[in-house]
Amino acid sequence: AAVMMPVVVLLIPAYPIAGQAEAFGRWQQRPRSCVVEQGASPKLRCNAVQLDQRSPEIVRLSVQAEGVVRNEWIQITLVGALAEGQKPMVCRNGACTLSQPLLLNLSTLSLARFNERGLAQTLPDARSVQGTCRIDPVALQCQVLGADQGGAGALPQWSIKAELR
Repeated sequence: AAVMMPVVVLLIPAYPIAGQAEAFGRWQQRPRSCVVEQGASPKLRCNAVQLDQRSPEIVRLSVQAEGVVRNEWIQITLVGALAEGQKPMVCRNGACTLSQPLLLNLSTLSLARFNERGLAQTLPDARSVQGTCRIDPVALQCQVLGADQGGAGALPQWSIKAELR
């Protein structure tokens, strides 16, 4: 007679085990105060700051600001690499903790405009830039210089300052 042996199936999850640190996720906050300046344009007041960490080296900073036109808002997105020696944020289950300062060397800036219903009014306008952002648990400060676009297409200097706590 044939002997039946029990079959053991071991399931190994393809996602990180709860509590295990991950290299990606999101950190967001409503700042106490936040101002975006672009060249000689009017200052914009921003009301949301978000960091997306897609890898241990690359961070995307998104700032939502009130537009100059009534009921318009602008999303300013900066992408940069962590400066040498910087440690990424600690993330679990897609949420990150900003517990130490991050210094980013910026590479791109993009802008998109939205109406009061959240519908895009423009396609994102991405440009190569140079600059840095320092983000710590209490403050954010970015200085952005446009890359040389050959004169008329040059991007004016941008500055973003926020008090986070």
